[in-house]
Amino acid sequence: MTHHYSIEFGTPIYCCAFINPHRIILGAGGGTTKSGITNKLTIIQINPDSKSSDVASEFNLEKGEDVPMSMEFDRSRITRLSDQAPKLLAVGGTNNQLDLLNYPSLRPAFNTLWCDQEDQKSQLLAVDFHPDGSQFLVGSSRNIKLFSTKRKLSKKGSKKIFPPDLIRQFEPPTTSSTQNTSFRNAMYGRGANSKTVYTIVNHLPTKGNYGRKSKSIWPSSDQRKAVLIAWNLDNGQQRRSKMISTKPVTSFDISASGKLLAFASSDLSIGILDASSLRSLLSILHAHEFPVTSIKFSPDEKRVVSCSADMTIRVVELDKSIHDRSSKHILMLISLIILILGFLMKFLN
Repeated sequence: MTHHYSIEFGTPIYCCAFINPHRIILGAGGGTTKSGITNKLTIIQINPDSKSSDVASEFNLEKGEDVPMSMEFDRSRITRLSDQAPKLLAVGGTNNQLDLLNYPSLRPAFNTLWCDQEDQKSQLLAVDFHPDGSQFLVGSSRNIKLFSTKRKLSKKGSKKIFPPDLIRQFEPPTTSSTQNTSFRNAMYGRGANSKTVYTIVNHLPTKGNYGRKSKSIWPSSDQRKAVLIAWNLDNGQQRRSKMISTKPVTSFDISASGKLLAFASSDLSIGILDASSLRSLLSILHAHEFPVTSIKFSPDEKRVVSCSADMTIRVVELDKSIHDRSSKHILMLISLIILILGFLMKFLN
């Protein structure tokens, strides 16, 4: 049976990453404010039997250094390391600047990308590398751009670098003039879903339009919604979409196998979905006191952790039934397709 529990940490948490199935590293602190809370990196060991954690290592940042907002051990959100050779490290900042560096030399691989170059209101939110290393995506609030990792050859002896080639661009769905839509996150699918790009689209009514009814893809008078869209990587068309929350989503992750999706909403809930059908597999209400800042699957997909500025970690232990329900749905779809094909062949004969 799937169960979950909360662990008190004592410091606001803003990012996390799994080192192994039981050990995670946390970026926490009080920021640059004079709160007296030290900004630090902490490695903790999760103990499922006692529903507790032990601090394995801790590193306090110096005064004046801001709280870590993103980190990379294997995969992360803004700081991102490619899985395939040649190794690339993507590093983005609040100035909307994204640098693609060779790893581990940290020499520039491409020209710097600026997410607000075409739109001053655009904000850098997500970076991800495709599992096969052939491309990477850059997600901003206004669009999702897919770039090739293939590099242009410079003249012999020249150290000139070039911008990456743009493959495709996704725009958020258009609604009425009384509504604002923006991307919150974007990630490539994994495994059987590697031909899919998943995006989170948050919606808020424009100022002065809260509570008004309008025709849009989000029904009802309260237009604050979050929609998950699965895009076809080959042609850029939508495969399917689903409203996953009645409030904006704050964090999103995909399991290593690509079979499961996890998200956290500003209504303080967290949910787990089947990546192929977008069917809901698990929902936990009021998982935190403040909205989640980071949600992650463990490498073995046996647990999900969510972190928040409320100084707690929610650990969700996933039992076999979650994976069985996901696999069962895929088998049902395959069986249905076989039955339909058999019927068509019989009908045509």
